[in-house]
Amino acid sequence: MDASLKKNINQILKISINEDKINFDITGKLLLSSKTISSEIKFKQSGIICGSNIIDYILKSINKRIKSKWFFKEGAWVKKDAVVGVITGPEKIIIKLERILLNFLQRTSGIATLTSLFNKHLKATKVKLLDTRKTTPGWRSIEKYAVRVGGGTNHRLNLNDAYLVKDNHIKICGGLKKTLDIIAVKNKIELVEVEVKNISEVKMVSRFNVKRIMLDNFRLNNIKKSIEIIRKNPNIEIEVSGGVNLKKIKFISKLDIDFVSIGALTHSSPSLDISLNVLK
Repeated sequence: MDASLKKNINQILKISINEDKINFDITGKLLLSSKTISSEIKFKQSGIICGSNIIDYILKSINKRIKSKWFFKEGAWVKKDAVVGVITGPEKIIIKLERILLNFLQRTSGIATLTSLFNKHLKATKVKLLDTRKTTPGWRSIEKYAVRVGGGTNHRLNLNDAYLVKDNHIKICGGLKKTLDIIAVKNKIELVEVEVKNISEVKMVSRFNVKRIMLDNFRLNNIKKSIEIIRKNPNIEIEVSGGVNLKKIKFISKLDIDFVSIGALTHSSPSLDISLNVLK
């Protein structure tokens, strides 16, 4: 687990503890004790398990008396109704942490599952599946970790990671040609990725030795035309983005491109249905 992921977990854990007020659990104080119990974590739908190491990290930071045992490796496909792990420890601590633990596990497993569904169409190709910065505020490192577990590759973690020239940059600079000229004068042209919205822009950008061209919301026939144009310069990478769903990815995977980026991996992935049940 890298430092950025640990930092993000600590940030979200602190927020979660504060908003759930786990130290003021009035029902737990009324009914529960420090007696040791065991509880099972069960997948109520099929999917990728992601976040077991996050759960372990949280448990260790909260109370070292709590122990976990997992029956599936991180990133494994789990069938519906399978018990993926058991958590043992003081009943009052396990119960007050239940929702926090499940929120982490359900969210990360949901993202990893959706990512894997897209990625299975790309496994036999050279095309890499990328995520975007369209993440839940505050959860970026965690959600991007889940994408990696699902078989995807992280795009930019933040604005400092790479140059990406988008439509609003181009508008502010007075058009695509002026934008490219500014970049060229500053000797950054070989480092930038440029977003384009039509064939004429593809032709213009292809004349510059940019690092990558992003075809944003292109129809399939225009993607094919763009590939023919861009491939005349073997140094330029091709990325397809915008409106890519599980139906469209089947066709895109057959094209001569390098990357496909999908915001839905993080902004539209449903949380997986997972439960924590006390064993008697």
